[in-house]
Amino acid sequence: MKISHKALLNIQERELEERYNAFNKSANTRKRVVYWIGFLDGALSSNRIEDGEEDALLAEAGKFAEFFNDPDASDLAEDIHSKCFSSEEDLMMQLRQVITDKRAELGSESSYGETDEMNEFLGFCSGIICDGLVLESEVRAILQRFKNSSILMSAAPFSTLKNAIENAMEDDLLTDEEAQEIQQWIAQLVGDGFIDTGIPNIGSVSKLDEPITDPNEIKLKGSEFVLTGPMRMGPRSFIISEIESVDGKCAQRTTKKTDYVVISSTASRHWRTTHFGTKIERARELIEEGQKLRFVSEIALEKAIRACKS
Repeated sequence: MKISHKALLNIQERELEERYNAFNKSANTRKRVVYWIGFLDGALSSNRIEDGEEDALLAEAGKFAEFFNDPDASDLAEDIHSKCFSSEEDLMMQLRQVITDKRAELGSESSYGETDEMNEFLGFCSGIICDGLVLESEVRAILQRFKNSSILMSAAPFSTLKNAIENAMEDDLLTDEEAQEIQQWIAQLVGDGFIDTGIPNIGSVSKLDEPITDPNEIKLKGSEFVLTGPMRMGPRSFIISEIESVDGKCAQRTTKKTDYVVISSTASRHWRTTHFGTKIERARELIEEGQKLRFVSEIALEKAIRACKS
């Protein structure tokens, strides 16, 4: 029996979506591990365990163990809960060992990329404010991370925090007012610390430019789309006609009028950070400026158009 062209397309679409979902699951797992590494490093950045940090470490370790059934995190949570550490230094040594082990695990899977570095930085900031305070030594540690990384220095999501820290430390002193301002900017990136919310942060890892994958989240009528890269749906002229047939419109460049930037299903897995052109770069700048612009996967757009026509 000869398989129909339509059935073949449906099979190919399911296979593509399964690969996409599998990659997303793997990427999200890695993201949380990297975030956990950053969190521990941030908590240690003052070179001591501050009041409130032990409770935050216990909560985060417990949540990490819950997510990944990780025996090391379970052991760490149990040891903190049972107060098994002989001293503050003993606890800090154990945390540093966890960081070393997790870095080794990630390194054996693939090389550390730009997305990893940015997600670790988010975790680092979360670890710093987990006790509800920002110390001068911690601000210096954040500043040093910026100085050591061209990725962080140029990342649009972190520019406001970077500027606030550079301005605060221009005179080499941190005032209480400056510390509070920096804490507020950090909270905008990662949420308030555990001591303020009582909620582990690792479960709500920030999304860096994650594309819409649910077609129900896409408003077609009256929205302006910008296409990037070669599309699986067909020639660009065909995709434009499809969008226009459901009362949407397309533009050549990303501007303040853009509602959605469509990411090709064949795009590099590293499109968020390493391999992007001016359309994506401009979109990220506009998002940082507060524009309500979203990235959307080609698969989600195709499904939204199909549903609108059915």
